[in-house]
Amino acid sequence: MAEAFGVAASALAVAELSAKVISLCLQYSREVKHARDDIERTIKNVTNFQTVAKELEDLLNGPHREQLQASQKLRDALEGSQVQLGSLHDKLIPSKTRQKMSKLGVRALKWPFESKEIEKVLQELVRCMEPVTIALQIDEAATVLKIDKNIVSIDQKTVLDKFPIADGASFDSHADEHSPTCLPGTRLDLIRKIEEWVDDPAAKAVFWLNGMAGTGKSTISRTLASNSFERGQLGASFFFKRGEGDRGKASKFFTTIASQLVQREPALAPHVKEAIDANPSIFGKALAEQCKKLISEPLSKISSPDRSGDVLVIVIDALDECDGKEDIRRIIHLLSLVNVSQSPRLRVLLTSRPELPIRLGFKDVQGTYQDFVLHQIEQPIIEHDISTYFKHELVRIRDDDNKDRPEDRKLQPTWPDSSDIMILVKIATPLFIVAATACRFIADHRIGPPEANLRIILAQQAISQDDKFDATYLPVLEQLIAGLREGSKDKVLTLFKRLVGSIILLASPLSASALEKLLNISLAEIDNHLRTLHSVLSIPSSSSASVRLLHLSFRDFLLDPSKRDRNPFWVDEKETHKQLVTDCLHVMSKVLRKDICEVKWPGTPHTSISPSIVNSKLHPEVQYACRHWVYHLQRAKNYITDDDQVHWFLKKHFLHWLEALSHTGRASESLQSISVLQSRLQSEDSVQVSRFINDALRFARTNILTIQATPLQVYSTLVFTPEKSIIRDTFQNDIPDWISLRPSVDKYWSNCLQTLDGHTDSISSVTFSPDGTVIASASADNTIQLWSPTTGECLLQALEGHTNSVRSVAFSPDGGVIASGSNDKTIRLWSTTTGECLQTLNGHNNFVFSVTFSPDGAIIASQSEDAVRLCSSITGECLQTLEGHTDLVTSVAFSPDGTVIASGFKDRTIRLWSTTTGEYLQALEGHTDWVTSVAFSPDGGVMASGSNDKTIRLWSTTTGEYLQTLEGHTDWVTSVAFSPDGGVIASGSNDKTIRLWSTTTSECLQTLKGHTYSIQTVSFSPDSKIVASGSVDRTIRLWSSTIGERLQTLENHSAEVSAVAISPNKTVIASGSADKTIRLWSWSAGESTCLQTLEGHTSLVVIVTFSPDGALIASGSSDNTIRLWSWSAGESKCLQIFKGHTDWVGTVAFSPDGAFIASGSYDKTIRLWSASESKCLQIIRGHFGWVVTVAFSPDGALIASGSDDKTIRLWSWSANRSHCIRIINFNTTSQPCLAGTFGSM
Repeated sequence: MAEAFGVAASALAVAELSAKVISLCLQYSREVKHARDDIERTIKNVTNFQTVAKELEDLLNGPHREQLQASQKLRDALEGSQVQLGSLHDKLIPSKTRQKMSKLGVRALKWPFESKEIEKVLQELVRCMEPVTIALQIDEAATVLKIDKNIVSIDQKTVLDKFPIADGASFDSHADEHSPTCLPGTRLDLIRKIEEWVDDPAAKAVFWLNGMAGTGKSTISRTLASNSFERGQLGASFFFKRGEGDRGKASKFFTTIASQLVQREPALAPHVKEAIDANPSIFGKALAEQCKKLISEPLSKISSPDRSGDVLVIVIDALDECDGKEDIRRIIHLLSLVNVSQSPRLRVLLTSRPELPIRLGFKDVQGTYQDFVLHQIEQPIIEHDISTYFKHELVRIRDDDNKDRPEDRKLQPTWPDSSDIMILVKIATPLFIVAATACRFIADHRIGPPEANLRIILAQQAISQDDKFDATYLPVLEQLIAGLREGSKDKVLTLFKRLVGSIILLASPLSASALEKLLNISLAEIDNHLRTLHSVLSIPSSSSASVRLLHLSFRDFLLDPSKRDRNPFWVDEKETHKQLVTDCLHVMSKVLRKDICEVKWPGTPHTSISPSIVNSKLHPEVQYACRHWVYHLQRAKNYITDDDQVHWFLKKHFLHWLEALSHTGRASESLQSISVLQSRLQSEDSVQVSRFINDALRFARTNILTIQATPLQVYSTLVFTPEKSIIRDTFQNDIPDWISLRPSVDKYWSNCLQTLDGHTDSISSVTFSPDGTVIASASADNTIQLWSPTTGECLLQALEGHTNSVRSVAFSPDGGVIASGSNDKTIRLWSTTTGECLQTLNGHNNFVFSVTFSPDGAIIASQSEDAVRLCSSITGECLQTLEGHTDLVTSVAFSPDGTVIASGFKDRTIRLWSTTTGEYLQALEGHTDWVTSVAFSPDGGVMASGSNDKTIRLWSTTTGEYLQTLEGHTDWVTSVAFSPDGGVIASGSNDKTIRLWSTTTSECLQTLKGHTYSIQTVSFSPDSKIVASGSVDRTIRLWSSTIGERLQTLENHSAEVSAVAISPNKTVIASGSADKTIRLWSWSAGESTCLQTLEGHTSLVVIVTFSPDGALIASGSSDNTIRLWSWSAGESKCLQIFKGHTDWVGTVAFSPDGAFIASGSYDKTIRLWSASESKCLQIIRGHFGWVVTVAFSPDGALIASGSDDKTIRLWSWSANRSHCIRIINFNTTSQPCLAGTFGSM
């Protein structure tokens, strides 16, 4: 410090002296003419020196002086400069004589230097200044570098703080710190082979090491990760583990890898930070987007030729333990895209079992990887390595055990015998997990001394020679029941299946204390039961640490269905999951409540609530239950029924559950969970719970962003929920009291499930992926967007490349590729995984209006103004051009079997073509304006076409015959689509609506309104439940297509509604009630009106029915009468009262011509009446119980009646007489016949 101040003082002295020299030189420059150049040169040099000295003084007196290490050593240079400047100063001072002459006004100054002399002085000054300048440059560079380093460090910390990572996934995690690496002298050839691959610049980027369960893959992975770390080459590692929370899923795979890469390569930090800042929701995006933005692009930005020798190794272990087959294939695909030419080079070592999703994934990327099969290593090499392992471990076990034994009872140096080791090697080969489990068992003193435990293992070998896992795991498990009587054995086995069965099936591991509360088993029982299982489970000493599987093969062994009858420890997977559902619901029901974290203020963000508070209120078992109860329900394959435990839980705790998920940052996961619940409904037994869950999904979808951010807003959002929402009605008491003024809201949910907003111009095409998990949309903004239909979130960044409007988009049958057609006259193929443009197909001379894949994915059909082209989806080669239209081609579609192409046209026709020969087959004519869209039914038997003539026409694809016209739209029909189940046709129109039509009756089932401009495109989800529509209003909307969904509620009766009938033209509903009235309602989608109330009955109205022409209504009542009513708009009256029955009239029916009425009664009779007069024509007797239903045959010749006496009777009748022609007896059942109708006869 003192030195810095001394140098600063010297710098100040130099600066002050320089100023004096400059002042003198300026005086000379005014008075001396002949040395003007020398004077100016002196002023310039000294001014430069003054500037440097002043800058140095400021820095040395500033806050960063400690960092200026070079500048602090300039005392000698500055003192030399001071001497030179002093000498120059003294020589420039005029003599006293010249000073006096100057005062008299005489120019008396004379420049005291010759040119050569001043040159020498200035050179000396420069020499003195040089060290100062260099030192300043050094310090400045060091400071800048330090600042840069600090910036990188700050960026690195900022980035790492944001990353969601999978805890315990890295090779050196605490959770796996006791997991083994390869012993010295084992696996030598394989490790050398892989390390040579790492160092080979020409090698493939991916190395797949595969082998069956227990062959030592994880041990090899851990060894190679450790070796790479020591060599400074390890970039990242991820060890998958099923049942270990995020380690068993792909959701945090790329974020964990990226986080480790940033730690290894700090230069990545600013680029990764830039990606996160540009898209803060990147962590929840599709895997492809995460990989691209967090790994691929940042790595490309630090790539440099100077680092061509650098290698970054990524080790991925046990990919087969990742849940989600599609995620596995996607990860493999993304890893195959590694840029082998960038520096540093990326090398990916991946291990797995050779299971089908893995094999398919690598088959998709053939030529991009190198592989090695562990279980195909020569037997002698495996035996050598396993023998080495046994010798090493058994010596360690012997030495450890001898430390605690008296001298005379120590194990001999020759223990175990070489023959015993040979038997152990035979048992284990080729499975290293068998060797490891055997050694853990032998070393476990809780079971017995090592020599006794060894004898148990050797004895089992004789029993289970053919099954290595039986020989491995049964000796361990049988210690639980050894020496017990049958009753005690059964008790232990029951506890084992309950406790260990749960441990192996948990979605993520729990501690013993959490298991105690979840399973309702005492901690003492848990500790005692697990005491002898340390060789198959990782059982920590602390009850708050998680109990884990040591190897997945133990889980496989316990769940193997083939072992059900011969393994007493066999675990019934479905039953265990079923019990875990009950356990989770019980734990949640016991704990969950409103404002569980006592936040109080509803606007409090979940990010501002301390995790310690959340964890103190929501213990691990509760958090587990909230997150995973639906997972267990799905795995149990349970169905949900009305008033079962799931229904009761939801009715009481649905909002509490959402609040709890929000507190733990997982509210968005509720959407997928509720969707799973929907899939577990049984229609006949789940009417009420189905309505609840459907409403719950609408509520969650609408409010999830709010709930995710602020947990307590889950209750406030109720006031914005439709009045008749089941969720609002169920939880209305939870609406906060402080909301005194409630907003006006709709009565019901609209059919629009979501609006997807992101395009900047009109939407021209929307379509679902084959699995229904992605929606692709094409727009006039030149882009394609991919969306999640569950959350409405945009999955990837917009697919950009087209230079004009994108008119059409289609998925390949396997969902891996998207084809798009554009006004730029090209078709582009895109990877749905990465968003990468795979190829561009040229050839059209005009706008491409439509693209579609053949059912086998081999051919892409594209339609432009002038032709339809068929191209190979693999090579892009044009296979055929279909020509024959005389005008603009507007639409194209493949038949389901791929043999026929239909194309629509401006000339008002549809043409059918053979895809095999390109031959023109036939033309379908009938539309009176442009054909805008064509679609085949799923079975290929019917084709629908939409037209500018405002109609949809249905055609037989076999005969070309016109079948039906669907009318209702008030403007051009722009798009048509069949539902995948073939039951519904959706049509979009310029009238801003979508209409849903029955393919059976051709009636319009629903009209969907909400778009503000023309509909351009419609598409169904694969399950037929959702319709997606795209519009000129720049939005995509998702609609419920479920016709059975409640559209509205008709309210006005003052007592229960006992009967309902719909008029033949379906415009009026009649309802009968215990309030003794019949009400008539007009109804349409979205609104209903009570037209009239018919009064006259003196008791409960039991039945109402319309006459065949809809002009009359007949009603039966518990007042023992039938009334006949006429009705029309504005008035109604009772025409007839039919009396004669002596008990309730339970059923009435009109004959097909409307001339007669049949009535059935609790008096056990049927009566026939003339509809034109109140006269009873005849009484039909024969039933021995109540007559509860009657019906006329279509030709009116027969009457069928059903009765409480468990029979159906068929009657032949005329106006004067009737007789029973058949009795159908149901005495073998316990139920009466309650209803019936005639089919066609």
